[in-house]
Amino acid sequence: MDGHPLPWRAFLLAPLASVPALTILGLGSSDAGIASDILLGLYFGITIGLPFAYAGMLLAGLPLYLLLRRFHLVRLWTICTLGMIVPLALFSDAPASITMGAIWAGLAVCITAFLLLPKDLRS
Repeated sequence: MDGHPLPWRAFLLAPLASVPALTILGLGSSDAGIASDILLGLYFGITIGLPFAYAGMLLAGLPLYLLLRRFHLVRLWTICTLGMIVPLALFSDAPASITMGAIWAGLAVCITAFLLLPKDLRS
């Protein structure tokens, strides 16, 4: 490795970005009104989206980051591309709305993780 420690701040905080991403994606999905959509979005984002985001970060994000760091490819476009491909592969059999929600949540987590990385770890 490069001798750099793991950026724990990025790995621990970035999955939290999935909650607002899933909440925003669910706006306008019911006839009960926007307040109901926000509350349901927050509920499902925290109870379902957040555990999936942390599991994805641990099982896919960390190994892919270490691989990208080894080859000095830690760039926004590489991280975002992988952050969209992994959820697409995992949720390809799900309905389109769930697949798109997973892709957008993965993209939000990847952008947040990249922005939380120390500047010396970005290529």
